[in-house]
Amino acid sequence: MSGPVVHKRLVAGYAHYVTPLEAALMRRLYWLRDLRWVTAAFKLVSRLGDGPLWGGVGVSLLLLGGPAERSAVAAAAFAALLAIGVFSLLKRLIRRPRPFESWTDLSCLVLPPDRFSFPSGHTLTAFAMYGSLGGLLPALVPLLLTSAVLIGLSRVYLGAHYPTDVLVGGLLGTLLGRLVAWAWLGWFTSAAAVF
Repeated sequence: MSGPVVHKRLVAGYAHYVTPLEAALMRRLYWLRDLRWVTAAFKLVSRLGDGPLWGGVGVSLLLLGGPAERSAVAAAAFAALLAIGVFSLLKRLIRRPRPFESWTDLSCLVLPPDRFSFPSGHTLTAFAMYGSLGGLLPALVPLLLTSAVLIGLSRVYLGAHYPTDVLVGGLLGTLLGRLVAWAWLGWFTSAAAVF
């Protein structure tokens, strides 16, 4: 069997068996939408995940931190760029429709930034920031992890993504961020030894 045929079968099998379970889970979650403050909070969290949160963290660390913090911001920026490349590539390869496109009873409360759902770009980037900054500045882990989890949850709650879009985005983002932090530490340790 050729690669494209296997890919099509995997995507079709996933859509047939997993996606209906995710849609049912999302329907159960939607009762919270009756609580306007919850919806407003998740919209704010999702909007912050567009970049303002990470920009604010980066600027704060650059202004208030020392060399370690400035280096961590550079690593996080690199991780964010890699995250954008990874999720853009995967979305074009997998082409999973957004939940509201496949299920009429699953509405979306925000304007999606692109056409495809898998993986969640917001979540992948948020966890890449957590993985890279948290790997280099462990004191920030509680703030970064909480922010990343809330951003991921907001994307499901608002109807922009299925739960597995967020789960895979979180796993890939964490892996990517940790790899960047590990490589960054190795590179700066080697560079410091040379100088």
